[in-house]
Amino acid sequence: MKMRLYPWISLVLVVTGCRGVQVQTPTETVTRPAKQTLAQKKSALSQRKQAAAQLPEVLGGIVQSDEWVIYKDKEQEEFTGHVFYDNGAYTFKSNYALSDRKNHTFTASGNVYAKQKDAQNTIYEAYADYARYNYQTGKGILKSTTKNPVRLILTDSTQQVTAQAKQISFDTNQQIFILTGNVDAKRTTVEGTQIMKADKATLKQLEDYLLLEGNAVLADDLRTLQADTVIYDGAHNQAHAYGARPLATGSTEQGTFAIIADNISSDAEGNVVTLDGKVQGWIVSPELNNNKINTKF
Repeated sequence: MKMRLYPWISLVLVVTGCRGVQVQTPTETVTRPAKQTLAQKKSALSQRKQAAAQLPEVLGGIVQSDEWVIYKDKEQEEFTGHVFYDNGAYTFKSNYALSDRKNHTFTASGNVYAKQKDAQNTIYEAYADYARYNYQTGKGILKSTTKNPVRLILTDSTQQVTAQAKQISFDTNQQIFILTGNVDAKRTTVEGTQIMKADKATLKQLEDYLLLEGNAVLADDLRTLQADTVIYDGAHNQAHAYGARPLATGSTEQGTFAIIADNISSDAEGNVVTLDGKVQGWIVSPELNNNKINTKF
């Protein structure tokens, strides 16, 4: 049984820009400048790339909002109403945002949306009710405070990956992502669709390691694996399912099957599958059914 897993996506909620912005007095509401020409946008994007790791003295000159308030003592900027930022590579929207330079954080709430397009034209998108990102540590969190789940979407020329959960914590430096609460992910390609579900999912992207905990389900168009816990360890070429009597169902070139065991393990490609403990189930295979050995029983 072949069950292949794929790396998931990362999204950095970073607002960067170029220097040279005029500092306004505290509590001053700013009138936004006219839209940039195409040449101006290209120039701004070029400057952003040259100083991608730096932040401007104030963000208010590049982030649009209905109101913009500066708290100099706290080193904070507050944006309220129709918060918007777009530099060609990054797009960001929310109802409210707070830049806290002293603590190196950017916080947003209310209809949070972020979009990033990389050099390979891969598009990353995020939707949340609340977002917080520490641009010094690389750690952040996306939360749902309504009935709408947090959503992450990756789209490129070969696939679309969508993942949703109640909350997503991430560390962009370590490339670790933790999804909790009704985790549901789907990857669609021309070859078919893969599904992943669990109460909690932990992805260590650098290690090619995925841990699904609680009501875990892995499925593609032909096979489904259900267990309490599923571990995929790509670095060691191993996959392991255990807890709640793992159930594997589906079909292969040899026929259809449904098998329950105490533990199910295999290599990452699914070429060698080991069933441990009390094994029950059935396999319907024309090759086995028509074998001459069946005439002896």
